[in-house]
Amino acid sequence: MKKDRAATEEKIYTAFLDILKEKGPQGVGINAIAKEAGVSKSLIYRYFGGMKGLLLLFAQKGDFFKSLSVIDEKKDNLENLKGFIKEGTKELRENTLTQEILRWQLIENNEDTKSLFKYFNAQVGKTFTTNTKDESLNAAFQLMLGGYVYFTLLSKFNKTFIATDLTSEKTWENFDEAIAKTIELFSKT
Repeated sequence: MKKDRAATEEKIYTAFLDILKEKGPQGVGINAIAKEAGVSKSLIYRYFGGMKGLLLLFAQKGDFFKSLSVIDEKKDNLENLKGFIKEGTKELRENTLTQEILRWQLIENNEDTKSLFKYFNAQVGKTFTTNTKDESLNAAFQLMLGGYVYFTLLSKFNKTFIATDLTSEKTWENFDEAIAKTIELFSKT
């Protein structure tokens, strides 16, 4: 019985991922997942609690943002932050599915995505404190990262922001270097 449940859960999750990749977040629904997986909707609700549970599992498995896996609780926060930023900014720019989910959350701000982002924020928040003496430095750093996310999402539709060419690899290298320098500065303050 447990084996059947595990196999069914995997089938449902695989159907969820397939639809998510094929149609994007707005094309995913319980009916479509049930049809793709060949199961009843009630099983999706029973096993996952609906879309919210599937999205949370998506985050927990690392499928939403694989760079979370570089966070090692045995390392100090600064080293974790450097690793996460280096891998995370690259992944963010390359992972169109993550970008689509971020856009979806911004556009709809629905209940389904809240558990995914709550989990994500908790994981990143463990290593996010760059300076314990001055909270404004942490706020500045988060503002910088928020700008990076914004530019990444914007770059799909607009190729420039003011005078910044968002299609240039050099621009993104400069952004990455600015973040790395900021981490170093904040850690010394």
